[in-house]
Amino acid sequence: MLYEEILIKAGFDSKEAKVYLSALELTSAPASAIAQKAGIVRSTCYGILEELVHKGLATKTERSGVLWFNVDSPERLKDYVQNQKENLNTVEKEIGHFLPELKKIQRQFGFKPQVEFYEGIKGVAAAMESTIPDMKKMAKENIPILINGQTANMVEIWPDFPEFALWRAKSGVKIKMLVSDADNDFVDPRMAAIRDMHYKIKKLPAKYIYTAGANLFEDKVMLLDFEQLVTIIIKNKPLVDMMRKSFEFMWDNVK
Repeated sequence: MLYEEILIKAGFDSKEAKVYLSALELTSAPASAIAQKAGIVRSTCYGILEELVHKGLATKTERSGVLWFNVDSPERLKDYVQNQKENLNTVEKEIGHFLPELKKIQRQFGFKPQVEFYEGIKGVAAAMESTIPDMKKMAKENIPILINGQTANMVEIWPDFPEFALWRAKSGVKIKMLVSDADNDFVDPRMAAIRDMHYKIKKLPAKYIYTAGANLFEDKVMLLDFEQLVTIIIKNKPLVDMMRKSFEFMWDNVK
């Protein structure tokens, strides 16, 4: 119904809109009559009518011990909407005033890590694709993605990964990668070409090979278990900063 939709846009819920319109049609009636017309339980209807009175949209009078409610001036709706606007403007100003204090509270109590969990082959692809906004931002700010660990199985798990890696490279994303000396990550000729043009790679001794991987972004780490096909993304800047420093230490101390 058109009138109900307008009232809902003005901040009413569906029951409030029905009660208001029913009371308006009856002009003056007890709660029981308005409830019957609106198709709403009397106790619920009574509570809504009292709220309408509180908002200045209705009045009530007592007749022979029974409360009668009156909604006889739709013009009050304009005043109600105007008051809502003024209240929102006031709240907006108050929030703007206290926003610095709220940010201090956030810093004081710290940021809780956000964790995303993906399973299966499709999960690997979905996890990688979810980091596209992070990669675009890092490309603009010239921050490299740091990749550590076994990635030879990526193409086998996700055949379209070379296309993704090529898009990543052409987007200006820089890659620094640590792999085991025994790791033959780039047997796929497509990946070999991408590696030669866009990756910086250093190799760890063969004894450090492991069947997992970690991609370090600006404030996220993506952990990949290629055996169980489990991918976890953790958003926590202090944790990532620690891992990036560990990566850089290894990078600086291998040939």
